[in-house]
Amino acid sequence: MAVETRNMTIYSVILVIVTLTCLALSLWYARKLGDMLSKMAKHAHKLQVKSVELSAEKRRADTLLCQMLPKEVAEQLKMNREVKAEQLTSGPQSHVILSRISLY
Repeated sequence: MAVETRNMTIYSVILVIVTLTCLALSLWYARKLGDMLSKMAKHAHKLQVKSVELSAEKRRADTLLCQMLPKEVAEQLKMNREVKAEQLTSGPQSHVILSRISLY
């Protein structure tokens, strides 16, 4: 009986140690998960702010492009299409030169 009692005590102590270890690991994991979710929320907010800023800048650039060039040309440039040279006969006469400047 003494051996059985001793074994039962050892098993009980081991069970308590394993249970406490699992509890400690669960709490640690929950804290890490909370930290990670908090960082993700902050990052998502920053991305949302940057997206709004980018949209505003795109609208501003599109407006400026449409003020400088005929609407058809501006739309072709925005869609990355090739813009062919053409003679415009209506409206005030102006010249627009599009070129790529290379630095030496």
